[in-house]
Amino acid sequence: MTQKQILIHYGELSTKGHNKKMFTNRLAEHIRLRTKHIPDLKIFPQYDFMHLKWESATYDEIIAILKFIPGISRFEPVYPVAKELGAIQEKALALFAELGDYEGKSFRVVAKRSDKSFEYDTLSLQRQVGDVIGEAYPQLSVDLRTADYKLTIAIHQDGAYLSLISIPGLGGMPYGSSGKGLLMLSGGFDSPIAGYLMMKRGMEIEAVHFASPPYTSPQALEKTKKLTAKLAAYGKPIRFHEVPFTAIQEAIKEAVPDDFSMTVMRRMMVRIMDQLLIQQKAQAIVNGESLGQVASQTMKSMAVINEVTHTPILRPLIATDKNEIIELAVKIDTYALSNEPFEDCCTVFAPKSPKTKPRLSTIQAMEEALNIDELVSQAVAGTRSILIDHDYQPNSQVNFGDLL
Repeated sequence: MTQKQILIHYGELSTKGHNKKMFTNRLAEHIRLRTKHIPDLKIFPQYDFMHLKWESATYDEIIAILKFIPGISRFEPVYPVAKELGAIQEKALALFAELGDYEGKSFRVVAKRSDKSFEYDTLSLQRQVGDVIGEAYPQLSVDLRTADYKLTIAIHQDGAYLSLISIPGLGGMPYGSSGKGLLMLSGGFDSPIAGYLMMKRGMEIEAVHFASPPYTSPQALEKTKKLTAKLAAYGKPIRFHEVPFTAIQEAIKEAVPDDFSMTVMRRMMVRIMDQLLIQQKAQAIVNGESLGQVASQTMKSMAVINEVTHTPILRPLIATDKNEIIELAVKIDTYALSNEPFEDCCTVFAPKSPKTKPRLSTIQAMEEALNIDELVSQAVAGTRSILIDHDYQPNSQVNFGDLL
């Protein structure tokens, strides 16, 4: 079989200086995980780029995997041939034959030589290859600046490498290179997008879902697990923590006036998140709040909610509007799931007229009617955790308790 190759460009990682090796190793680990079913694939991290080499799988299979991996700026399928002009021209024509769209299009040839002993210099090689392409495809014009198709020829010591297509990657940072955060995952549109954006910035995430049966349904819980699977496609298998929240919401409903209940509920959630953060050795809380979108997301409300923790609360959607969030949901394929009519605990217990500017002293006084420490401890102790990967099915979940 003929060896196949892809060249990966790092983009932002190029600015990382002495720490660059750590980032490129993280990227290589992620690629290795997602290509473990391809036994002959080899990864060669280098300073300015990364080479993938294999034989068994198709280019399309590898491309489909790389499109979901953060930390890649762009990547190019490269085709190795003998370091002979005839072989280079033949492969160039074969690559253009696969395009099928020539009318009104333009092309250029760019040659690079690390092997200066090659008999053709870059200009003459570009001319020789460009001439045969132009003769074979007279519909194509030459454009040295903004060509529709750019054929790159790299001459190295071990052979010649051709590439015609450059595919954009996700960008961002390699997964796991920016610490770990716990994502407050509801069944709506916002929190999955918040998780996705933090994963793109290199953060490893675990998902935390607050469930309130029987007020929330098994379908609502299953919905959030499927959303977690969508996110896992961009990283590694994600721990999903199901927090029993019914007792807390019932206590709040009984002791706290309705218009203040949302603020107290969010403060209780953050207290629980703090405890889970310690257990899971994470460094930040992530949520899908967008400034002014609902009552609990005003500046005043967020300040009062934040008061119960010193943990950083990251809000990657803080300056986005709903249309932008919906566009991203469509892009990462969470829209249909988020649009399912199964309500989460926040929706079920939402007050009719929530306070948008709650006073901290007022909230603290109301919380005196709650046994906060006991309620939080019980919720944390009752939390159930499973591992969810991108191929999650309801019967495929791994219960962490069963592994201990």
